[in-house]
Amino acid sequence: MKLTKEQVEKISESILARLKDKDLIVFKADERRVLEKINEAILADLRAEDTLDKEVEEILKTHGAGAQKLDYRKMFNMVKGKLARERGIIL
Repeated sequence: MKLTKEQVEKISESILARLKDKDLIVFKADERRVLEKINEAILADLRAEDTLDKEVEEILKTHGAGAQKLDYRKMFNMVKGKLARERGIIL
């Protein structure tokens, strides 16, 4: 994960504060619970990207001979982008 849990919490708090400031949210649950849900959504997305990264690494390892001809980072990004599109993951 590229962000720490503390960074995710700050981002979540910022999102919630902006939604409240602009009157874009009406609470049907406790505000703390809404903040937890935002946090969970961000963390789940980051975990999905981490899982995708690991899968791409495995794919490139199994096709190592072909990857030597191209820049590894470029190949990694191509495979990651293709898998993300196939799975509906927004990066």
